Amino acid sequence: MDLQTLVGFFNSTLHEDPEVRQSAEQQLQQLEAHDGFLSILLQMISSPDVPLGTKQAASIYFKNRVRRSWSGTQRANDQHPPIGENDRSVTKDNILAGIYTAPQSIKLQLTECLGVILKHDFPEKWPQFIVHIKELLHAQDAQRVYTGLLALLEVIKVYRFSVSKREIIEEIAKELFPQVQKISEQAVESDDELAMRMAWVSFKSYYNSIQAGLPLAFQEPANLVAWGTSFIKMIEKPVAFDKESIDEEAAKEPVWKAKKWAVRSVNRLYGRYGNPALLPGATTKQFGAFAKLFTSNFLPQILQVYLKQIEGYTTGQVWMSVRIRGLVSMLLSDCVKEKSAWKLLKPHVEGIVSHFIFPQLCFSESDQELWEDNPVEYVQKRIDPIDDFGSANIAASNLLIDLAVDRKKATLSPILAFINGVFTNYSQSPEESRDPRTKDGALAMMGVLAGTLCSRKSPIYSTLPEFLLTHVISEFNSKYGFLRARALDTYCRYSSIEFSDTQITRGIFESVLSLLNDSQLPVRVHAALALQPMIENEMVRDLLASHLPQVMQVFLNLTNEIDSDTISHVVEEFVEVFADRMSPFAVELGQQLCDTFMRVMNEVSANAPDMSSGDVEDFSEKTMAAMGVLKTLGTLVLNLDSSPEVVYKLEEVIFPVVRFVLEQHIVDLYDEVYEILDCCMFAVKAVSPNAWGLFTSIYNSFKNDGIDFIEEMLPSLDNYVTFGIDVVASSTEVQAHFFDIIETVMKSDRVGENDRICVCKLMEAIMLHGRGKVDGMIPGFVSLAAAYLLVSDAIETSAFLVYTLEVVLNALHYNPVITLSVLEQYKWTEGIFTRLMQSVSKFSRVNDKKLLILGLTAVLTVPAEQLPASLQTGLPQLFEGILQTFRTLGQAIESRDALEKMYQGSDSDADTFDWDENDDDEFDGIAEGDDDDVDDMENEYLKHLSSQASKALAGGEDFDNDDDDGFGSDDEDSDDNLEEEFSLETPLDNINAYTHLQEKLSEMQASNTAAYNVVVQSLNPENSQFLQSLIEEAGKQRAEQQQA
Repeated sequence: MDLQTLVGFFNSTLHEDPEVRQSAEQQLQQLEAHDGFLSILLQMISSPDVPLGTKQAASIYFKNRVRRSWSGTQRANDQHPPIGENDRSVTKDNILAGIYTAPQSIKLQLTECLGVILKHDFPEKWPQFIVHIKELLHAQDAQRVYTGLLALLEVIKVYRFSVSKREIIEEIAKELFPQVQKISEQAVESDDELAMRMAWVSFKSYYNSIQAGLPLAFQEPANLVAWGTSFIKMIEKPVAFDKESIDEEAAKEPVWKAKKWAVRSVNRLYGRYGNPALLPGATTKQFGAFAKLFTSNFLPQILQVYLKQIEGYTTGQVWMSVRIRGLVSMLLSDCVKEKSAWKLLKPHVEGIVSHFIFPQLCFSESDQELWEDNPVEYVQKRIDPIDDFGSANIAASNLLIDLAVDRKKATLSPILAFINGVFTNYSQSPEESRDPRTKDGALAMMGVLAGTLCSRKSPIYSTLPEFLLTHVISEFNSKYGFLRARALDTYCRYSSIEFSDTQITRGIFESVLSLLNDSQLPVRVHAALALQPMIENEMVRDLLASHLPQVMQVFLNLTNEIDSDTISHVVEEFVEVFADRMSPFAVELGQQLCDTFMRVMNEVSANAPDMSSGDVEDFSEKTMAAMGVLKTLGTLVLNLDSSPEVVYKLEEVIFPVVRFVLEQHIVDLYDEVYEILDCCMFAVKAVSPNAWGLFTSIYNSFKNDGIDFIEEMLPSLDNYVTFGIDVVASSTEVQAHFFDIIETVMKSDRVGENDRICVCKLMEAIMLHGRGKVDGMIPGFVSLAAAYLLVSDAIETSAFLVYTLEVVLNALHYNPVITLSVLEQYKWTEGIFTRLMQSVSKFSRVNDKKLLILGLTAVLTVPAEQLPASLQTGLPQLFEGILQTFRTLGQAIESRDALEKMYQGSDSDADTFDWDENDDDEFDGIAEGDDDDVDDMENEYLKHLSSQASKALAGGEDFDNDDDDGFGSDDEDSDDNLEEEFSLETPLDNINAYTHLQEKLSEMQASNTAAYNVVVQSLNPENSQFLQSLIEEAGKQRAEQQQA
């Protein structure tokens, strides 16, 4: 293998003939296993004689090879050839030189590779790396300095969230950042593109170094002055731009990226460490002095710079990217909460509201372009704001909320006056001279403030019905589509406001209903969203009933048009609210939902043929839409429990979708398809042939990658057992599949104890529902439990201990002779029963106690000749455990009933509770002084959470979860009692523990008199009396059952 051979192969990967490309790719896959492959590849990328296109192909291959295999973990080596030691050494010796010589596009590929290498090798396997960076940062060649900055950024990114290795960042801040500051200071003064790249990377490195803490070196006043000066100069740096042509593409240029990272660094410094009002209590001592320094010496200047930038932007003298505008709004929001900053900001509030916030909330030219060119994207940005998180619009909205809520006495009246002025000016202007964009902006502001103004303590609460009629509902018929959409959105936000005249409500409903057929997609979507809260009104529900099929069809059409889970939620709620009216067209609705799902997944497949490995971020919108459709299908089935014949027909429509997801291994949708399967079986309380037809697909999915989803699988698997036990009992293949699933989970080191608890529950279901039918499975179940119970440190949590012991107890209840023979065969009897008797107090729930009683009483009934000798002498101790359990059973039942009643009460009260009665003093005028730090309930809660995070940090916990194998422990180690499961129905519910004890004692007395006498005679007077009370209680309860 030589350089020219490798160049030839990569040239062939670019060949137009697919067979030539495929052959070259196969050759490369064979070569990559050779030690030396990476070295030659890096040499090729660095060679000036290799064409750029070939270099780019090689750099991508190099990056993928490093990303897949550098970790050297067993999992990586199982999937890809390991990287040899020679390749590792040569790569580390030459990668910085490769970054230096590479063109910009390839620099980024190699820099990403460097980050992967550092993650696994620095500092232990590459201690000299910092020395290399230091040499580069002090070089005279600007490209070498830039290489050093890129390398510095990568090592900081590796440890930016680490607390346990925070000393690495501290050392870098002390040793390297003084030179980085000088580099950035010089770069800011230059207009050269490379200088701007250097400033950008310098600021980004600074920002990343202060993620988990503020290095001591950065807390020095001189350091803050130096870096602060560089940040301010970069933010203020004048950049020529063409007002007519500049757009968001410009934000990708180095100068604008440098500005963005300067702003982000300032925001981070103030928001995390420099704002006394936001400092968690646990960090006040650590950063209090810095916060005081920052607010006193730096904040006034930076706030002045930000306000100057806002002024320049509003007058057209300064261009600000969407991201920078959002960041500026975020810093102003933080300033609202701190008293010294608020005093500086307060005089400028009205100008900020009218000239900065308001214009950003108005319908813009870019909005118009998006509305016309891509209405689907427009809708997604509007109804799924999380997709637009961090945008200028969202940040401006949050700033408006902070002003109106946190400084309401100073700002709410002026804000409302400004909005009212816009409304008045619009309504009083001749129609031909009205600017609908201003009306849109004012409605947007009212929509943002809805959460505050809809409170019954709002000063304008009584005027809101008139506001809606005059300024909102009147625009339902606007000739401007965007204004119709905005009016619908605003009405939706104020849907809790009631009208005394039912005719008004009826008219609003009819208007919204008609807009479902609007010619503009965004209007139809907002009409659907506006209709959703209206169905809480009984009159609207009655009016809507006759239109239901047509409305549902519109919803389905919208789902097909925009692939949004938001519309799916609307459909789901309608299905739930109108469940009793869905039966006539449920199958048709289900078919359309399935068609929608398959269309979405086919589109995903077209972009990522291997859907199981598709990038969730790339397909998140469609994935979420698919999830929404599946959830709606589940809701549809669940609400048809009174129409089993319809459910069976729906299964024929839905199950092909379930099979598709399982067989294509689309793991992102496993939760939803298992929920659908659960709903189908639970709705009809049976397992249909169609459902059994899916069982093999479920098993194959589990064997492929489903072990990580055993918790999601459990309800469906439990239903197969509960409602299909006859098939389970009669099919050795089904039993084998069940046992393989259980055994795999119990033995795998890939899962945690929560997952093992799931299969313990499955074993319990099989034994409880299959009594007398699945004898062959019992020895295996007992063996799996014993493997944990007989090893002292094999069980970590009380929960898993209880569930593992319950496997044995269930086996004893199922058939004590079979169970004891297994225990005796392997000499496990004494160890298991010792562990059991030591753990009696851990059985806290009602069914736990019942099972303990059933399992132990089953032992009492075993004939003497079949009872192990170790148990014959220990029967009095076993009976003592039974009595101990009965002493707390009554209290456990009372506690469970009280808890269940409380939960039911909470559910029933949820719809009638007047939340307004518990509003905080939002409008009472009793809040702290207007110029004090904001210290309301929300901020107290945030400070509490932040305090908890600080304690975690103090404990040395890291926030980076980049585990090599991708599998962390999900066990919740807790010794607290297990919680009652009210929704769980088992055969144990029908067993009366008191009458059961009486029956078993009678059986024991008849079949094993000697043992009975030993047990009874061993009781002390107190226990003897207690046993008598249990017998009396049994008689009483049996009489009550007979009367019932």
